[in-house]
Amino acid sequence: MADSTFEQPVDRISHVVSDGSSYRPWQRLSMRWQILSAIILVSLIAAITAAILIVYNAKRATEVEVAAALELAERLVREVLEHPQGAGSEVLQLADIPTRIGNLRHVRILVTNADGGRAALLPMAASNAVVGDQVTVPQWFTSIVRVDDIRREMQVVSAGRHIGSVIIVGHASDEIAEVWQDTRSLGLVALVLGLIVLGILYLALGRVLHPLTNLANGLRELEKGQFRHRLSRPNVQELADITDRFNALANRLGAAKVDNEHLNHQLVTVQDDERRQVATELHDELGPCLFGIKANIASLERLAGSLPDNVAGQVRERTATIDEITDKIQTMNRGLLNKLRPMALNHLPLAEVIAGLLAEFQRHGPTAKISLIIGRLADRYDDPVNITIHRCIQEGITNVLRHAEARNIEIVLGEQPVASQESAHPGHRTVLRLSIKDDGRGIAPGASRGLGLTGMEERVRALVGDFSITNQPDAGTRLEISIPLNQQQRTRGQNGTRVGQP
Repeated sequence: MADSTFEQPVDRISHVVSDGSSYRPWQRLSMRWQILSAIILVSLIAAITAAILIVYNAKRATEVEVAAALELAERLVREVLEHPQGAGSEVLQLADIPTRIGNLRHVRILVTNADGGRAALLPMAASNAVVGDQVTVPQWFTSIVRVDDIRREMQVVSAGRHIGSVIIVGHASDEIAEVWQDTRSLGLVALVLGLIVLGILYLALGRVLHPLTNLANGLRELEKGQFRHRLSRPNVQELADITDRFNALANRLGAAKVDNEHLNHQLVTVQDDERRQVATELHDELGPCLFGIKANIASLERLAGSLPDNVAGQVRERTATIDEITDKIQTMNRGLLNKLRPMALNHLPLAEVIAGLLAEFQRHGPTAKISLIIGRLADRYDDPVNITIHRCIQEGITNVLRHAEARNIEIVLGEQPVASQESAHPGHRTVLRLSIKDDGRGIAPGASRGLGLTGMEERVRALVGDFSITNQPDAGTRLEISIPLNQQQRTRGQNGTRVGQP
């Protein structure tokens, strides 16, 4: 009877997922960093806009300030020249001009005599913003806010004679230094405040978006088949609704998984019962019939002795043919019974049945060296588990001998405790693990699975077990199976043993 195809678990459903390499760099960022990146981008645009406005206003203010200072200096010089004090020499009169004008911001006044020589130089007054502090303005900032110097020259005439000149030059360097210092201070404050705001937003977004991270982790657990995973309810109402839907989905999936496991186990049990019934009928009905045929053949051979020689020879020839056909039917019947259900499983412990199976492989001819390591193992399990282990070992060794060209085969079988309730077998404390390892040539890349491996996997999955094949070309293959056990599935246990088949 052919095995039915059982429902595959969630993690075996193939999905068409877009490749992450096709994502744009923006899409590779987390939601938190996407929001922060948008805020940073807006802040940078605002900072650049503010810087442009500051530079533009600074340039205009500098031009106005220098022009006003130049106009003030020009009025003062004109006042001094129109109302001289004292009657000294020409040089003393020229030298007296800076003293009467005083220091002015943004302008430098140079007094020259009639010959062009410098009579006096009036330095610029230092800005209040840079008094006592030597401010170095970057060249790039100076070139941006740069205002051309304004130069005006006034002639000094005394007693109808030209005795010198007063040159007034408007400079914007101190104003630019003052603007630079204000801009630098404002930028530093904005940077510190921006970093503080970003830090607060980073923490706040992490707290707000943490339920989404938990939701993603929960979906990964569901993908692994961990339907017991639940999420705590967050304080955000919208995310709380999503969390409630997730927990409800996990409950439904968990219930559906339990139902599927129960149905699959029932299906395997029904199939095994049918096989057992067919095997019993073949053994109880066909066996006696074949025995009766053999008995009648022996009777005919005895009766042939009383017949004429020519007739007796024909009878013996016919009975020999019937006997040969009967032997073939008996052989086929035994093979069919063994395929339907190994009869030894009803009478012997599982370890002895497996040892007998390995001995049967040895009797059929030279094979690889087979070693059997049995750990903690019960004498018997329920029929689905016993038959599944027997079939997997039988099919696994057959595949190795047919295709792998291996020299050594190692079989490890035993019960192992489940490490955690969050494992792949929640609700079970013990699993029965089977490992078949060989040193053959492995499975060729691209080779498809045969019906034997597919049937093995279906039986294991129907028992809520795990089935995996690890293949390394030219380095052998490892078949690993684990079946969760309940207390009702096993009887008396035995100590671990090791059986080596030469």
